[in-house]
Amino acid sequence: MTTPEEQQSTPTPTPAPTPGAAPSTEAPQSGEAQTLLDELRALGSQLEAVARAFLASNKAHQMQQDLQNGVNELVTKLQGVAGSDTVTGATERGKQLVEKALENPTVTDAHAKVVSTLGNLNEELRKLAASLEDDKKPNDPPSA
Repeated sequence: MTTPEEQQSTPTPTPAPTPGAAPSTEAPQSGEAQTLLDELRALGSQLEAVARAFLASNKAHQMQQDLQNGVNELVTKLQGVAGSDTVTGATERGKQLVEKALENPTVTDAHAKVVSTLGNLNEELRKLAASLEDDKKPNDPPSA
């Protein structure tokens, strides 16, 4: 029979990592948290398997071909419409409307704030991407 002190000092076994999953660098988790992590890993593996199966399927290839055909047809039609008088007139009216709107200080301020916010967001995304690349480099072997 074990004493309460012995029970507290006995480490709780952790489940074996899911095959193909990245090794965990985290401290051991409580039973519920570890179960959640295991389920999330299993879900990720299942999503990866479904995505791989779909990408290899005939349906994915057919969808890709249909999409390519649709884009080509759209480009052809847009090129035909681009020189029409209606599109040229609408473009000119649009330019005039934008110029007039930019004369309004409220619109100018809103425009400046949107541009600034988008710039900040892009900068943060660049930092995140660089950080992810830096984290990835030491673990990945150089590609040939």
